[in-house]
Amino acid sequence: MFLVLLLLGLSACVEDDVKRGNEAFFIGDYDRAIANFSKALDQEPAHRDARYGLALSYFSVAEEGERLHVPTFDLWKRAADEFRILSKIDSGRQVDANHSTCLFYLARATMVKGENAMPLLDRSIKLDSANYFSMNLKALILAKSGIPEDVEMAKQIFIHILTSEPMFVSAYVNLGNLYWDEGDIESAWDTWSMGLIKSPDNSALIRWTKIAEDSLKSRVLSGEL
Repeated sequence: MFLVLLLLGLSACVEDDVKRGNEAFFIGDYDRAIANFSKALDQEPAHRDARYGLALSYFSVAEEGERLHVPTFDLWKRAADEFRILSKIDSGRQVDANHSTCLFYLARATMVKGENAMPLLDRSIKLDSANYFSMNLKALILAKSGIPEDVEMAKQIFIHILTSEPMFVSAYVNLGNLYWDEGDIESAWDTWSMGLIKSPDNSALIRWTKIAEDSLKSRVLSGEL
């Protein structure tokens, strides 16, 4: 009987810690949220809500770091570790999507350190096949390699993004850049022009569409086209 009462008491304490963690999280007191969620997990490591709260708290702290332009690698790494542990408890779609987003930011922070981010991006895309930010970054890395096979793969990724999500403007810019670098000015102009229809105020698309248009006109006048 004593053991039952002890277990019930511990369970109540855990739920109280989780409740306090949630309250702190929702008012942006992330340090206190982390402390309370961690306290709950000390008693019950597989507590789904406490683990999810802890992962989201570290995610939010890392986001604040991004806004303040401070180094965030360690913060994103901690958030990603919590999501990895959480995935063993809850494999729900929302968890996977958040985990995927976290890995995208960790990949960016990894690149800042000059390290290989591709495995993180591959994991991110595997978790969420609609994470176009991770796909876009992966394609940029492939394109930068200069290896013909990688450049072609980058093109296909950009095309896939635009087919699936036509409003993902960065992919128009990046795909057009690839065509331009290859000397395929017509395809570059076509791509940038399509992007400009979707985002008429985008300064990069306005600039590059005009440059490509002027180049095409020059070629027509010189008899090249």
